[in-house]
Amino acid sequence: MGRTVQRRRRCPWRHDPVDILRFYSGPLDLPGHADTLILAQPGAAGDGFVVLADLPPGEGETLFNTVRPAGAGQYRGVALYAVPRTDLSLARLNDRIWVIAPAAGLQAVIDVHLGTRPDIYAGPLADYLDPLGEPRGAAFVYGLPGLYRPLVPPGSGAVSLRQATVASGAFDLADGALAGHLQFVSANAPGYVQRLRALLPAARPLAIDAAADRLTIDLAGLSPAADIRPLLKSVFFDMDAIDYSEAIVQGGNAPWMNFRVGEHPNSVFINFEFRDEARREAFAAAHLPAGFTLAPIRILATEEPRYFLVLNLYQSSGGLVQGARAEWSVFVHDPDSDQPSFLVVQAAAESIAADSVNLLTLPEPVSHRLEPDAIASYVGVVDKATGAETTYFSSSIGWPQARRVSLSREFTVANDAIFWGNGVADRGLYNATVYNRDAVLVDPATLSFTDRSRWAGYLNPQPVHALVYLNALDIAISPWWNLDADYLDVTPAYRQELIDFKNNFYPMTVLGLAEAAMRGEGSVLGAVTTADSVPTARFHFLVTDPAALFATLPAGEQFTPLAIALHDGDAPDYYLSLVVSAREDDPCGVRAEWVTYVRGETGHPQTLQLATLGSDACLDPVSLLGLPAVVAQEARGTTLTTRLQSPFVHFEAQLDLARTDEVLAGLDWLEAGDTVCAVNGVCDHFYYDGQLLLRPVSRLDQGAVDIRALATPWNDFIQARPAEVTVQRSASTYAVNPWKTVPAFGL
Repeated sequence: MGRTVQRRRRCPWRHDPVDILRFYSGPLDLPGHADTLILAQPGAAGDGFVVLADLPPGEGETLFNTVRPAGAGQYRGVALYAVPRTDLSLARLNDRIWVIAPAAGLQAVIDVHLGTRPDIYAGPLADYLDPLGEPRGAAFVYGLPGLYRPLVPPGSGAVSLRQATVASGAFDLADGALAGHLQFVSANAPGYVQRLRALLPAARPLAIDAAADRLTIDLAGLSPAADIRPLLKSVFFDMDAIDYSEAIVQGGNAPWMNFRVGEHPNSVFINFEFRDEARREAFAAAHLPAGFTLAPIRILATEEPRYFLVLNLYQSSGGLVQGARAEWSVFVHDPDSDQPSFLVVQAAAESIAADSVNLLTLPEPVSHRLEPDAIASYVGVVDKATGAETTYFSSSIGWPQARRVSLSREFTVANDAIFWGNGVADRGLYNATVYNRDAVLVDPATLSFTDRSRWAGYLNPQPVHALVYLNALDIAISPWWNLDADYLDVTPAYRQELIDFKNNFYPMTVLGLAEAAMRGEGSVLGAVTTADSVPTARFHFLVTDPAALFATLPAGEQFTPLAIALHDGDAPDYYLSLVVSAREDDPCGVRAEWVTYVRGETGHPQTLQLATLGSDACLDPVSLLGLPAVVAQEARGTTLTTRLQSPFVHFEAQLDLARTDEVLAGLDWLEAGDTVCAVNGVCDHFYYDGQLLLRPVSRLDQGAVDIRALATPWNDFIQARPAEVTVQRSASTYAVNPWKTVPAFGL
């Protein structure tokens, strides 16, 4: 006797195997009736999927008679039926086997069944199908992007699975524990396994072996909830970081390191103006690299640009330097971008440090500490002959203070390139902790200082102002970024010395950080650049009922919808945004993300991913294996076309890029991109440069936006036309800590 078909209210569909099976079943409830279900993707993403079901003959007949699908003609003598409430068709190949698919896929399966088309054993997966025959509750075989096209690995590819060609597995689940195996086909399997074994924590060994090009992981005893995402993070993202680090060399991969400027006390800027034009010119002649010129800049958003020399006092941690540090800097025109950038003329640190002028500097007397009622700092020097210490700068700022001010965008963007006295620059990326936080403007009456530094003679005796950040600063740094630049003020011999030092010091530093991340000590940092060939388009749809939308999400009550302003000065509102973009050398291909905005635990904006699509198969934080869909975006002349197609989404738009105005992205909206989380709480943390803060995006007027199809799981909760569409036509550089909220495997 067949079971009663039941329909339960579910969250909006996601593009994963379980939801695709559920959707293709329509009202048939095949998971509740079939002995075996197979989900197959017969060809390109646009061909859709095929579901094959093996049903006991009597139960299948009862189910068919209960649903009574309408006839839809025949194909090669096989009767076709329409699956209710879908665009799919059904055929019964015999008394047990049903097939459900779009028309083209259904016909292909019938052709295979009749022997007029080759079956799967004649295709590229023919040698890898063994897991499907294992007596396990679940099994899969999937051709990864590397099977169909060449992929660029993070480094040499020796210890990365990015170029793996096939993923497969067969497993059971009983009492919360898995049994079975996971397998990848990859030419580097033996070396990869050897390296991985040496890096994983000894307290939780992983049963992993390699034979020829097969890498097999024994899943016995692992928990789907607690172990699988940490395992995938370690074997993919963390090992990619190892592969990347082992290829760090001048002219190859750039070193990237997290760099944190701490709290208690926070970072202090004491900002002096040059005494007069003559002293400013004398300073430039004596202390700037050849070809560099001073640049005026606004530090506060409300002031006019000035020529500043600033002293930054802070506590730091990360791969570059530890402990208290003092940096005297001016602002210069960046030779590449012409925007104002920091140039450090003197740095002192309480621990050993590296810089491009001195290579390694020994610890110096530097202190930056929080006292009961003040932030106290000093910088000194030790006489090499006598050992006597002399303080040449000291300051005390009464604390706490309350007058808050906003910093200018230009002041933040000056961190993009941090130059040193010979023109060598460190590349800086950052997030909203640097640009979207208030600082305290110090009451001059509470600031006392003694300045006997070498710079005092150039400056007005009193600073223009002093500022104190109210938060830690989260930054990513790539040291000595521009050693091949023709404007460096160095001899050829010293340039080579810098290259040799960089090639020896920083690869081992970054590799050490990547290896520590495998043990759960910190998180890996990867570099990402959006592709020039595919502009980034953002379609912002107004959400008409945020509460109803969030009620459809798994654990939706854990998220607080956030109204956000897309541009500074706009009225905040609730948005569902479609972001279509591409990253260079991305195995996922072109990406489409449906996102909305939420309030994070600290009250700051975050992005919540409701669904993601990629034009190629991709690791997904929710479904684990993100299946490919149609994701296409192409610019021809002044026309940009976008097309998405999956079982649950159909979106088509054409944009006229000749009808735009240039606007700056809002700071709160930009901050929402710092932390991008899936609905299950897996989050990526991003860092980026001033292109997002200072370079406008193209906003299209309403007549330039032609939405030709909009079918999504969220149609009931959004307006039919986007409130705004923007296009970013230039590439941007990002660094990312992927899956930062997922612990390393074995912890």
